[in-house]
Amino acid sequence: MKQSRNPDYVLYAAAIIATLFGVIAVWDAGYAESAVKGEMFPRAILTQGIFGIAGIIGALFLAKISPEKLRKSVYPIIGVTIALLVGVLVLGKEINGASRWYRFGPFSFQPSEIAKLSAIMFVAAGFANLKPWEDVRCKTFKKWIGNWLIPKMVRAWPLLPVFVIVGLIELQPDMKTAMVIVTTVGFMLYAAGVSKKTFITGAALVLIAAGMMIIDKPYRLTRLLSHGDRWSESKIDSIGFQTTQSETALAMGGVLGKGFGQGRAKYTLPEPTSDFVLATIGEEAGLLGSFFVIGLLGVIVWRLYMQGMMRVDRFQRLMLVGMSCWIAVQTVANVVVANGAVPVMGVPLPFFSAGGSSLLALWLAVGVAQSAITSPNVKVEKGGSVDEDQVPARRRAYVR
Repeated sequence: MKQSRNPDYVLYAAAIIATLFGVIAVWDAGYAESAVKGEMFPRAILTQGIFGIAGIIGALFLAKISPEKLRKSVYPIIGVTIALLVGVLVLGKEINGASRWYRFGPFSFQPSEIAKLSAIMFVAAGFANLKPWEDVRCKTFKKWIGNWLIPKMVRAWPLLPVFVIVGLIELQPDMKTAMVIVTTVGFMLYAAGVSKKTFITGAALVLIAAGMMIIDKPYRLTRLLSHGDRWSESKIDSIGFQTTQSETALAMGGVLGKGFGQGRAKYTLPEPTSDFVLATIGEEAGLLGSFFVIGLLGVIVWRLYMQGMMRVDRFQRLMLVGMSCWIAVQTVANVVVANGAVPVMGVPLPFFSAGGSSLLALWLAVGVAQSAITSPNVKVEKGGSVDEDQVPARRRAYVR
């Protein structure tokens, strides 16, 4: 048997650097708000530090657990996640009309952040052992039901807990987190080999569901319809305020930025440390600083994706690819909101936005990823065990 591989030190280094710079960014973006409240430093710094340390410790612990043990634990993990999401609707602290957080003194915990990792692991485990789909021709509707539709639904059963999670998160309400999970799982299914027909059909259903969610909450529809006119006199100081302030900050930063601590966005934006932390980074560090942040997150995404594609074991491969898609989707969503390309969604920038639950979930994902990366061997679909270097990873049409 091949000896255990070394961890991905580049992944560790990129995550640590991102966390450290994230703490600095949160401090810089939040000190103006803390000064108004009479605080010595932003409270978010304390949260980031404690959750960050807890996340790193958790990552080191998870990295020592074998992927097979993690795979067997997906059922209790998804069960606990669903229980936490149900509980937060009843026991959670309501903030701005949303019940998303458990409150413990000065700290809060958002279970939907952990739900992202739980969903990825469960879907990876559920679709890991599926055999290739053998398409059948059905001449009658009855045969189509029995030979195609029902078998398809049976094969898709791992998605059921994901639908439950997404539904519970939407009840909070928190559409953007629900969409992050749905989009990430969609990319995982594509990586698993879903056919273009099934992928397009699923994407269409997701768009229809998203449209219904938007219509169900009038403020979402108003925000969407008003985005194109956000610079008008009637909207620039109301519904378009956050986006226009962020756009202005990024434009004022230019290429090199105004300098550390010299930005104005943190004095005007209502949540400068969370959803719009990139506005302060771009204003004070300029385009180059923004590129550094995005590039650093790109390194993390690239390492997770490349490590995933090198794995022969389908569970490990799908899990690593899913994590890379999760971070990529959130990064893109945050950046396009900050530069005004799309309406405000409230998606945090991974590792940089204030939010202890988000940072904790990201570091736990790094630990789970290192578990797969350091595993000494992998199992192939036909059974047995082989040296991973002897079998090339490849994409197979398993979930058509």
